[in-house]
Amino acid sequence: MIVGVVLAAGAATRMGKPKQLMPYRGFPLLQHAVDAAEQSQLDRVVVVTGAFADDVEGDLHTSRAVTVRNPDFRRGNVSSLECGALAVPNAAAYVLLMGDHPNVRTEVIDGLVSLWHDEQPWGAVTAYRDKVAHPFLLSRAALEEAVRIGGPKLLWRLLVEDGIGRVVRVQVDHDAPVDVNTPEDYHDLIGDDTP
Repeated sequence: MIVGVVLAAGAATRMGKPKQLMPYRGFPLLQHAVDAAEQSQLDRVVVVTGAFADDVEGDLHTSRAVTVRNPDFRRGNVSSLECGALAVPNAAAYVLLMGDHPNVRTEVIDGLVSLWHDEQPWGAVTAYRDKVAHPFLLSRAALEEAVRIGGPKLLWRLLVEDGIGRVVRVQVDHDAPVDVNTPEDYHDLIGDDTP
């Protein structure tokens, strides 16, 4: 079983308000990432909330995703990934998606699912035309190693910086989805100067 884990637990300190709920093309930012995951070939989808959990869960519409809350979300992405993985303990691999990447494409997720079924790599990252970015694929062994090591920016270090030899780079022929962290990122996304 391969499970998508959508991270939506952060406190959005750089944005100054819950970015998961900011509007984009008629829906909250998070909804777009969840829709892409739900339309994919993933066996299960888990959305991890934390800060603003009541509001985020109240605005989220899902067809097959389940939500779980990370009470320790301040520890960062690995704690939320672990929380999502615990919701589906029999999974063999996880596709990590970010709730602030509203333009992630279902076909990119499906490419990682196909890679898992064909090769079962230790891990994989998506190599877009402009940079490496999410979604990432982690085998259960990769997840267990990440949880054991801990620390800031761990997944980036483990899968991108130190992943040579055991992490597959899946080439994608378009630019990476916008990562919405700041008001400037949001303005770039919506093409407007006022949120």
